[in-house]
Amino acid sequence: MFEKLLAVLPYNPSLAHQLAFYSKRMREEASIRRIGLIFIILAFFIQFFAVMSPPQATVADSSNDLINGGISSRADAVSACKNNTRHYGDILANYGITCSDVANSDAVSLKSTDHDKNLYSAGFNPQGAHNNNTGKPTGEVGANIPAAGRKIYWRYLWSWDSASYSTYKALKLKSSATGKTFYILYNCGNLVSIGVPAAIPPCPYNKDILSTDAKCVKPCQYNKSIPASSSKCFAPCPIPGKSSIPQSSPQCFAPCPYNKSIPASNAKCFQPCQYNKSIPANSPSCYPPCQYNSSISSTSPDCKPCTASSNSADSLACVQISKTASNQTQNIADANNTTARPGDVIVYTLYAKNTGKSTVKAFVMAENLNDVLDYANVVDLHGGSFDPSTGLVSWAATDIKAGATLSHQITVKVKDPIPQTPASTSDPAHFDLVMTNVYGNTININVPGSPTKTVEATTTTLPNTGPGTSLFVAAAIVILAGYFYARSRLLAKESILAIQETTGA
Repeated sequence: MFEKLLAVLPYNPSLAHQLAFYSKRMREEASIRRIGLIFIILAFFIQFFAVMSPPQATVADSSNDLINGGISSRADAVSACKNNTRHYGDILANYGITCSDVANSDAVSLKSTDHDKNLYSAGFNPQGAHNNNTGKPTGEVGANIPAAGRKIYWRYLWSWDSASYSTYKALKLKSSATGKTFYILYNCGNLVSIGVPAAIPPCPYNKDILSTDAKCVKPCQYNKSIPASSSKCFAPCPIPGKSSIPQSSPQCFAPCPYNKSIPASNAKCFQPCQYNKSIPANSPSCYPPCQYNSSISSTSPDCKPCTASSNSADSLACVQISKTASNQTQNIADANNTTARPGDVIVYTLYAKNTGKSTVKAFVMAENLNDVLDYANVVDLHGGSFDPSTGLVSWAATDIKAGATLSHQITVKVKDPIPQTPASTSDPAHFDLVMTNVYGNTININVPGSPTKTVEATTTTLPNTGPGTSLFVAAAIVILAGYFYARSRLLAKESILAIQETTGA
C-alpha cells in the first residue's frame, strides 16, 4: 500500500492526506512494536540468566552422611578428620587411615560399578537387605567403631543406582598402615572401599597404638622397656646384688624360691603352674581352663560362648537381635510392609536374646530412629533416652543371662499432615515415603504421598529443557520483533518526507 501511494503521489498530490493518515498509523504501530520489543528483550534476559544459573536438585542434609553436607575440597575432608567431626577421624583410624593419608589423596571420578561391582560405601543408617529406593540388594554389613561408640554400615555403592550406574566425584587415597585403597565421596563424605574392609585391631600390648605399628612388640616380662625377643630379656638372678645376671647363670647361687630344699639352678626349680602344680608356669600346658568347657584351654579357638563368637571374650556375638512393629490405630499386629495413615500410632518392640553359654554383661540396646523420624514423632520411649545428634534411642546397660531375652518398646505417632519434603540426592532413602527401621531384621512401613512426591519417586533428575535451543529461539524472536519495529519507524519517517516534498513544507 505504501509503495502504491508513493508511486502515484507525484501525479495526484491530493493523495497527500491519505499518506498523512498512513503515516499516523505507522507511528502508532511503531510505538506498539517498541513496547512489544522491550518486553520481548526483558523476557530474553530472564531466560538468559535462568540458563546461566540453572535450578539445582534438592540437597538435604542426611543423617546417613559421615560428613553433613559432604565436602567441597580435600581440605574439608582433612579438617573433618583432624577435628574428628562426628567421629570421622575415629572411623578412618579404625581402617588404618590417617589424616595425612587424606591430605595426600587425589580427586578422581568414580563409577559405582567399578572394580567388578565390588565397591562398598559406609554410612550411619542401616538400610536392610534391600535398598527401599531402588529395590536392589545392599549386601549390608554392620561394623562397630569402638572409639566412636556406634556402628557404621557397609553396602554396595551400586545399590543406590536408579539407572545402570552412577558417577561420583571422590578423593582416592591409600592407607599408609595397610596399603589398601579407599575413596571419599564429595557429596556425602562417605568412605568407599573395594570389598568390606577389615578393621585394624589395637596392639595387644599397647592399646594406644595399632597392631600394624612397628612399636607393637611383646615386652619382656622382666623389663617392659625392651622386647621379649631381646637378648637382655632374662629372668634375673634372685640373689641380692646379682639381679643383672640371668637366673640360669652359674654365678647365681641361691636356693630355689619355690622350693628351699633345692638350689635355684636345679631343673626342678620352677614357678609352678597355678592350674597344675606339677608343671612350670611357663609351660605350654599351663593354661586356665575354658569357662565354657573345662577340658580345653581358655586360649583354644573352640573356647567360645557360642558358635557365632570369634573368641572366648566375644559374648556380644551370641546376642540375636530382632524387632516387630504393630499399628495400634488400625489394629494390625504385623505392620511390616503395610501403609500407615496420618495420626496412626505405631509400636516397635525390640528383642535381644542371649543364645550363648554365659551372661552377657552390660548389654546396651540401641535403636536408630533417623528414618522413622522423617514421618513420625516419638510418643513414648518406655524408659529409653534419645540422642538427637545421632538419632539413637538407648536404654540402660543390662545383663542378659544365658537363654534369656531382653525387650524394649518405642511408641511413635505418624505426623499429620505427612511431610512432603523432597528426597536427598546424597541419600535417596531420606524422605522416600517409607519409614525404614533395622534392628536385626528390617521393618518397612509406607506412608501416603502427594502427587508431587509420586512424580519425584519416578523422576530422579531434573528434565533437560534444552537451554541452548530455548535461548536460540528467544534470540530469533527478539531479532524478528526488532526488524518489524525498525520497519514501522522507517515507513513512518519516509511517509513524512514524502508529504513534505509534495506540499513543499
